Amino acid sequence: MTKQAAFALRERNPDVLSCIANLSNDEVFTPPQLANRMLDRVAEAWAADHDGANIWANSSVRFLDP
Repeated sequence: MTKQAAFALRERNPDVLSCIANLSNDEVFTPPQLANRMLDRVAEAWAADHDGANIWANSSVRFLDP
């Protein structure tokens, strides 16, 4: 069984978040690609409203997730 696992992973570097998202349990994970697109849109919207500033470089920015 170990030999099969080693063979299956050879020449392939799986994304940890994708592997977690594919686990079968009662939780529903947001696909990493969707999360990345959402974060890109946040950065684009912030830059548009703040003269092209980078939201991720501003340590005074805070997020509220109620």
